[in-house]
Amino acid sequence: LVNQALVIRNWLIGAYIVEYEQGGADRAKYGAKLLERLAEDLTKRSVKGRAARTLRDCRLLFQIYPQIRGPADPELIARSELSAIRGTLSPEFTTDGRTLVEALSYSHLAELIEVDDPLKRAFYEVQSIQGCWSVRELKRQIGSLLYERTALSRDKRTAIARANANSE
Repeated sequence: LVNQALVIRNWLIGAYIVEYEQGGADRAKYGAKLLERLAEDLTKRSVKGRAARTLRDCRLLFQIYPQIRGPADPELIARSELSAIRGTLSPEFTTDGRTLVEALSYSHLAELIEVDDPLKRAFYEVQSIQGCWSVRELKRQIGSLLYERTALSRDKRTAIARANANSE
């Protein structure tokens, strides 16, 4: 439950950055140093743990996983300036009746947002959930190029089964 709150909090921070600081644009104006300026402002206000890199990750989380808006408490969002962002979670982002937020921790999502290719990211999302991978195991499988090895394999199920067997 705490991890779900962490995911939603960071997603809302990312939503604020994109929707209000960037005006809905994919990026801030060239040379604006938006994240650095926000991090500096938060530091002046004694908000810890909000470095520019962390804010970048929050923004990426919002941009890559827009479907997270569903699990966010509607009451919380309705009371905030982010009420326009509220929506429902797409069914394709549920696994065994669990949403992505319920199935993966923020640490998992932080690793996944670093994967540039959406298909590759989706592969690791599914495998992480189905294999009950720890964050360490997810990092290991990404580092060992499981996606690429599976794509090259003639027997994909066996390749994935081997990877899951090695993780236990």
